[in-house]
Amino acid sequence: MPPASLFDFSGPLPMPAGAGRLVTSVVAAAPRVGLLVGLACGRDVEGSCRGVRRAAPVEVARPGTVWAPLACGLPEPGLLLIARTDAVALADLLLGGPGEAEDRATSQMEQQLLVRHLVPALQPVVDALADHGVTGLACGPVTDQPLPTGLGEVVAVPVELALPSGATAQITLCLPAKSLLPAETGPAAIEPASATERVLSDVCVDVALRLRSTTVSAEDVEDLAPGDVLHLDPDAVATLLGVLPGGSSGVTVLTASLGRRGKRRAVVVHDLLGGL
Repeated sequence: MPPASLFDFSGPLPMPAGAGRLVTSVVAAAPRVGLLVGLACGRDVEGSCRGVRRAAPVEVARPGTVWAPLACGLPEPGLLLIARTDAVALADLLLGGPGEAEDRATSQMEQQLLVRHLVPALQPVVDALADHGVTGLACGPVTDQPLPTGLGEVVAVPVELALPSGATAQITLCLPAKSLLPAETGPAAIEPASATERVLSDVCVDVALRLRSTTVSAEDVEDLAPGDVLHLDPDAVATLLGVLPGGSSGVTVLTASLGRRGKRRAVVVHDLLGGL
């Protein structure tokens, strides 16, 4: 038996196989976000994105996080998240400072300043996700209160900004994973090759035609003797079941009824079932 290992609940959730192009586009857009933030504050700011993850919002947000809901063109809203100390550093940068971080809560004025300049700076990410349904970002009320419960999984896009003070601040754009990510589909049905079809066309199989079951009492079954007549339910004769051998009772592949072809007895097939 292979050794058991504990599941890491803090690890990122797996991304669908078809999400590679989405991640590449977002990572490539991050430097332009830094450029727009630099233009807003008149300083040189470098932006980067080390990776995109799928997670629950509570795994991305921390106590004191400044956040705001974002209408993004998808059926569910997104979120803008900025950690407590990063929010202070970015507010200081936008107010003309070097971007010094402090461990304190941001004021309402600072919060409004952040969303006014940072939401438009995320436009390169919006452009990168245009093919996935993201049409723009419209910000709702900003707050540092705890996130509401019941939010679904998100695709978290963390953009790191290198500030003139030497510190690094991060803004995280969270978009609804259900609407953004490609659907996870099962493997496609395998179509048999033409050579396989030719081989199978020469294989003969036995098809048994059975009546539907009839309900009788246990006492009548015990009293059965050769020559007795067993009365069938009306529906039992109306529909026959075509069964292929296999399993304990065979595999039902069709329904049919009694018929004739010329002078020969035959059956008329009505429906083909999933077993065929």
